[in-house]
Amino acid sequence: MTPLIYQAQPALEFIPPTLNPLVLWGCQHLLPVWLRFQTRVTDIQAENVETLVTLYRQFQEGKIRLLLAFRHPGGDDPFCLAHLLWTLVPQVARQQNVCLQYPIHAHFMYDRGIPLWAGSFVGWINSRLGATPIQRGKVDRQGLRTARDLFVNGSFPLAASPEGSKNGHNEIVSALEPGMAQLGFWCAEDLLKAGRTEQVLIVPVGIEYHYVEEPWNALEKLLSQLESDLGLPVGEQTQDQPLQDPTSAQHYLYRRLYRLGEHLLCLMEEFYGKFYHQPLPPLPVDGARTPDLSARLQALLHVSLNVAEQYFGVTPKGTVIDRCRRLEQVGWDWIYREDIKDIDTIPPGKRGLADRIAEEARKAHVAHASGGKFRSCYRQLCAGKTHCRAVCRNGAAAVGHPDSH
Repeated sequence: MTPLIYQAQPALEFIPPTLNPLVLWGCQHLLPVWLRFQTRVTDIQAENVETLVTLYRQFQEGKIRLLLAFRHPGGDDPFCLAHLLWTLVPQVARQQNVCLQYPIHAHFMYDRGIPLWAGSFVGWINSRLGATPIQRGKVDRQGLRTARDLFVNGSFPLAASPEGSKNGHNEIVSALEPGMAQLGFWCAEDLLKAGRTEQVLIVPVGIEYHYVEEPWNALEKLLSQLESDLGLPVGEQTQDQPLQDPTSAQHYLYRRLYRLGEHLLCLMEEFYGKFYHQPLPPLPVDGARTPDLSARLQALLHVSLNVAEQYFGVTPKGTVIDRCRRLEQVGWDWIYREDIKDIDTIPPGKRGLADRIAEEARKAHVAHASGGKFRSCYRQLCAGKTHCRAVCRNGAAAVGHPDSH
């Protein structure tokens, strides 16, 4: 994990994909060890791998250009997908007596911000694995040009998450980025101009996780820590919401979770109303809580983002996710200064002001645009072992065929 940034930095450089077969070979052999000791995944199962075998065979025969559109519920997704492509697809191909050219791989698209918090070595590895970065919060022309070229001319299929980032949900799919479909149309257009006859396919790949053992003990510890952090009686049930079934651990934990959410909403509503003078729906005079927590949460999210948008001078536009990414990008722009050609040679006075802006941008983003996550508590809940299931959907979306234009 890289240290927090308090000073202005040079503009972010594009990290070009430079596939290194030796690095790819090394990562393939180290992946089982990494999965065992550096992730919570104990087993990976896959369905409809035969579909991927067929698609890779067609890709290698020059019949199609392929984009793997994968779900992104968690941080272990890249390693599970790597296991799917590097291990499971070759295994099924051998079982079907299908001859595929080594290696079975893909050019992954990843967020340019990842090496900023995960470390520059991650950017180096991604580059040597043929991955290409993209800046999510703005029109990244160089990133889009590179991804477009890889889709048309890359040695492997392109792989990207249409959700844009992980969302922490098995069942809920975040709003899809329109750029994925646009890449497909660009690819079809480029093939047509080049007089090529490949078909362009976008194939969805689902990912979901399941606990090997029920995580109720870990969840109870998490709720206890949150209750302690918020000054609530740890594990105490409110009198107005008695347990209907005292023997039901799930019902008991749900009541505690509901009380935590209610208390935290009240706390943050008061905070933004008192210190940032943001209009919020008034609470009932008798202290009773509004039953619609979802509406209150959405209103609070709007207020929190509005504070950061006012600070950065950003016009509110789009969904909550769109607004978060736009704020993330402007924060990076204030830290990684494209308007300063050589930051080390500017006068000390200007450098001091640039450093001040960088520090304020980091603080404003962390305080309001990041959502104030209980990151350490979340890691405790996720400490339980899981197994991953990847599903390649049988249906492929045909974006376009040169012959049809």
